[in-house]
Amino acid sequence: MRKELPLAIIAIVVILGVCYGLAAVRPNLPATPSTPFSATTGQKSPVTNDKNDKNDKVVMRVNGEPITEREFNAFLQQAPEQMQAYYASPDGRRTLAEQLVKLKTLEQEGRKLGIDNDPEAKSRIEVAKANIVAAYALQKLVGQPSDQRMRAEYEKQKNTFDTVQLYHILIAYQGGGVPPRTGTPPSEADAMKKAQAIEGQLHRGADFGQVAHNESDDLNSAAEGGRIGEISPASLPQEVQSTVASLKENQVSQPVKSQYGIHIFKAGAHTGRKFEEMKPMFAAKIQRDEAEATLNRLQKSAKVELDPQFFRPVAAPPVPPPPRRGRS
Repeated sequence: MRKELPLAIIAIVVILGVCYGLAAVRPNLPATPSTPFSATTGQKSPVTNDKNDKNDKVVMRVNGEPITEREFNAFLQQAPEQMQAYYASPDGRRTLAEQLVKLKTLEQEGRKLGIDNDPEAKSRIEVAKANIVAAYALQKLVGQPSDQRMRAEYEKQKNTFDTVQLYHILIAYQGGGVPPRTGTPPSEADAMKKAQAIEGQLHRGADFGQVAHNESDDLNSAAEGGRIGEISPASLPQEVQSTVASLKENQVSQPVKSQYGIHIFKAGAHTGRKFEEMKPMFAAKIQRDEAEATLNRLQKSAKVELDPQFFRPVAAPPVPPPPRRGRS
């Protein structure tokens, strides 16, 4: 059996390589239903199916071994996502059937070699089976969240996804993260006084962009009239988030300190994210949270017995010796 192993690996690599190589020619075509295959004539013919299981009809045979439509579709779903529309088309379905024939004949050879009874192979099959059953179980236990729950999550968090065109004038201070344009930075108190004086100029009608160009110590944004760009308030330093989030369009803030300096912000246009746009993200988040909670619940309720010879007790960390007392 060991001698044939390199050949089997080569064959599998060839099959996967052919499947991958077809990715560039995938047309976007919908799946079409197939007609059952007759074992006796080799032609398509009507077959009576269980009314609750329409995909269990035999669609092909490999050395007499039947392959049902459900099995064929499962094989199709293992293909790369960008390939699946092509494989669902008539031409793609025939191409995929050729790859499935290669896989099935290789599997049949493996059974002749007794690989399905090899202890290591059986262990891997059991692990793969456990993964598949667990995935389907989790899908049934978690399910799709309701619109009501997703909307509730959206209402709680929608402000964190809003963005605003933001401008600022920054005044450096001693210990801040941004150096002054020239000289040494003023104290925090003097920097605040300068920022308050600038705020007064703005309220008396001074042009924000011009003042930013002349006074801001953030030279990058000063060159653009103080423009930072479109940004989410939630991504800003925590100490300025609420100030920026509360600004209406064209409103100028009072001076506010951050780790970088003293800021005077001006808000431009606000952009909100609508529920329908955010819905897939909230659905995925809720499903992840529920899946984690389900797994934790099942784990806690499980009766687990460990072989003490295989799972040795975790060694306790060494206890440090007590400190020596010095002589008095």
